[in-house]
Amino acid sequence: MNWGNRPKYDIVRLSNLKESSMKKIYLIVILCLIAAQAYAGDVTVSVTEVRDSRTTGQFFAGLDLKLKVMGDAIADAKGLKLSVTKATDDTGRDLLKKEDDSRKEFTKPDENRTGQAEIEVKLKNPSRKAAVVKELEGEVSIYSPGRDPDSVASLPSFMTRAGKKIKNRAIQNARVDLTIMTKKEFDEFKERQKKEVKAKEGEMVKEFGEAMAKALGSLFGGLMEIGENSVILNITDPDSKVIELEFSDASGASMRSGSSMRTGDIRVFEFDKPMPQDAKLTIFLITPKSMTKASFKISDIALP
Repeated sequence: MNWGNRPKYDIVRLSNLKESSMKKIYLIVILCLIAAQAYAGDVTVSVTEVRDSRTTGQFFAGLDLKLKVMGDAIADAKGLKLSVTKATDDTGRDLLKKEDDSRKEFTKPDENRTGQAEIEVKLKNPSRKAAVVKELEGEVSIYSPGRDPDSVASLPSFMTRAGKKIKNRAIQNARVDLTIMTKKEFDEFKERQKKEVKAKEGEMVKEFGEAMAKALGSLFGGLMEIGENSVILNITDPDSKVIELEFSDASGASMRSGSSMRTGDIRVFEFDKPMPQDAKLTIFLITPKSMTKASFKISDIALP
């Protein structure tokens, strides 16, 4: 396939609407899918909302764009992630924020609208003289586990393996280490963390003050409390390959946690009843075959 001769697409529609003193800008952009293997279908991206907070203040300044991604390519997707590589206003100001893209969370497609997802982009303050975002360029990464069986690790009866390092080909290929922790192991980990926080208390007092240092210590202790029905996972994932974790009972019915928290490699999921011994844990992992990428370029996005 000769990608050098592929057609280029430009903006085909632009309209402005006013709603509650907020302008919503709709721009439809056709994207070409770029993948190692041929994949049929187009993806459309719409800029559905612009929130512009041009201020000289430090904390609330910025430009937020809400993007809608649509198309058959994401109908079976498990997650999407958007990265912006270029953003400038019509004065030439660089609006791009420097972020660690590898640690961004994937956005789930809309459960009620097949083939759609909304993703928010945060940019720097445009110039006060700017009327439009002149250029917005980037890439949408689409994760579809159905394209590669090795991107899904299924662990039936995972609770019976508590306290042991999990051996699974898909997990090991992704360079991920997984252990289902027992409450005893978690309590030992918690005590080690408390000692580390205590040892750094002097530094925290110097930097934040005594009251703030105590508040941070109390906050850490509160976040680390677990309930009787907690599932505790220790996941080492240096390459950020784990996209999502799903729990299900023996019949395959989904079991959703009421809440979850994370500190370092430790992830705690709270449930309203004990996890059955025959429950299954499914881990979704990034692999080359499971990923499809779509590059995009949008011009002249009007600012409120």
